[in-house]
Amino acid sequence: MAQDSEDLIERFHTANLRFRRGFECRLLQRMGPSITAPQMYVLFYVKRKGKCKLSDIADKVEVKPSAVTVMIDRMERAGYVVRRDDPADRRSILVELTASGEEMLEQAVSHRNDIIRDYFSRLEPEERRALTELLEKMAPQEKE
Repeated sequence: MAQDSEDLIERFHTANLRFRRGFECRLLQRMGPSITAPQMYVLFYVKRKGKCKLSDIADKVEVKPSAVTVMIDRMERAGYVVRRDDPADRRSILVELTASGEEMLEQAVSHRNDIIRDYFSRLEPEERRALTELLEKMAPQEKE
């Protein structure tokens, strides 16, 4: 690490930031104004976990529960999620995807894959594999 020049670190940071912003911008342009990036993230999380407590969603997106409540209100009005009482805890509310939320996710995954294919088209097959393996090595493991 000490051998890495400050220039290389800055280049990495700038490229990473530009890539993330560009990717998100392209995806949101394709999705249109019907969903925000944080809402899409919540949809992916709820899809993966199944029914989720609002507090679990707040923890995952690292915001206060009140902010998640506002986000879920909007997503429920858009028809992407529905709230249900938690049969195991009457004080808790569970959030789950609706058919419309599932459809939104399918569109997002299709658009995401198209964008990744476009990025991959700039690389040779071995570069794609190497890039993927390096990102997997650098990425933190997901907390369950």
